[in-house]
Amino acid sequence: MSLSLVCLHGFTQNGQQLAGQLAAISARLPNDVELVCPDAPHDCAPASVRRLAEMFRMEPPPPPHRCWWDASDDGSEYRGWEVSREQLRALCDRPGRVGLLGFSQGAIAATAFAALHEHGQFPRLDFAILIAGRVPRAREFAPLLHAPLQLPSLHIWGERDTGAAQAAPALVEAFSAESRQVATWQGPHTVPQRGPAADAIVSWIERFS
Repeated sequence: MSLSLVCLHGFTQNGQQLAGQLAAISARLPNDVELVCPDAPHDCAPASVRRLAEMFRMEPPPPPHRCWWDASDDGSEYRGWEVSREQLRALCDRPGRVGLLGFSQGAIAATAFAALHEHGQFPRLDFAILIAGRVPRAREFAPLLHAPLQLPSLHIWGERDTGAAQAAPALVEAFSAESRQVATWQGPHTVPQRGPAADAIVSWIERFS
């Protein structure tokens, strides 16, 4: 049975950039695994692009700069979420097995889709890989996360990624202990391309392919 891995990029990135970050991993996957790396539907404000680049002390990624939503100042509202939800609902409604891989804001989005799946409000999913993620803060997700999610989940973050290292353990607890796995690595806020964390991603995907 074929496996589609729908990959959700981070804030200010786009699908092509995430596909590039995943190239070393995808080269190791079985032939029946298809990576799908869509662009998020919303443009990022230029000020947000600059602010994020300054936060991580790096140059802004090349355009287009896309996002799955624009959060309110307190994080309680994800403006534009409904458009992203419907885009991914259509994309994930496909034959065969379907897994989600999300990085940063994409990992938050993947968690939200996992919660919707758990409550019968999203197409069937087989697993989630959450890289540098955190628990969704928008108010509408609280009722969906009151109990650990049963969807098998792999949680990845870098030890030099200060924000994720602080926030990701709480996301781990949002998933069932019986079906979750954690793999940390020594890197920054990016997708691991080699080493034990990358090996964990490959092994996890092979379980479902």
